[in-house]
Amino acid sequence: MNNPCIKQEEHLKVYDNIVNREIFEDRAIAALTSETLLKLNISLDRLPRQSRSLLENVAENQKALHLQTLDPISISLYRSRELSEKLEDEYELLGLRQKNTELQAKIDRNDRFIAKLRNDLESSKRNLSNQNPNPDNIHEFIRQLKQKLTVYEESYGLAKNKYLSLNVPEAILPKSLMSQIASLEALSEEAAALKAQADDVMFMRETKAILTKLRR
Repeated sequence: MNNPCIKQEEHLKVYDNIVNREIFEDRAIAALTSETLLKLNISLDRLPRQSRSLLENVAENQKALHLQTLDPISISLYRSRELSEKLEDEYELLGLRQKNTELQAKIDRNDRFIAKLRNDLESSKRNLSNQNPNPDNIHEFIRQLKQKLTVYEESYGLAKNKYLSLNVPEAILPKSLMSQIASLEALSEEAAALKAQADDVMFMRETKAILTKLRR
């Protein structure tokens, strides 16, 4: 029952203390201001409002610094401390800006590098798509070529076995058979080249997949 009343009394005491402290501080500032004017032989009533505000600020700073008098050395030390703190803040800010600039430069370089790779990939893709075979049909083309090569190998093998059974010297083999041999060699070389080209296509696709992951 008595707890709310006790808390209310405590609150009122705290409030009275705050009010009394503010009044005391106002009187102290006024006293310091009057003291300053008295030393300068100036009447407060004759000063403009702006000048009175400046004097009040001086008195507040004097009280905050616990200065008994406004001597030049104390004011100089106070100014030096303010300037030092300001320079420290500016130096820290300058360091952060420098780091930000360096980081942005790295980001820009990476962006340019990735953009160049992307352009190279797109250019290679366009060039390959204009060729025959191209990345979309190269596997089917290789499959058909392998089938054709198998047919040629079987045909060549049958013809060669036939002429070998007849003991015909290779130098006098028919031109058709020699043509088949040349075609077989050409097809074998073309199959090898297409296989290498297919490997290049797979490499380009893997590189594109890696770049896609990097962008994420």
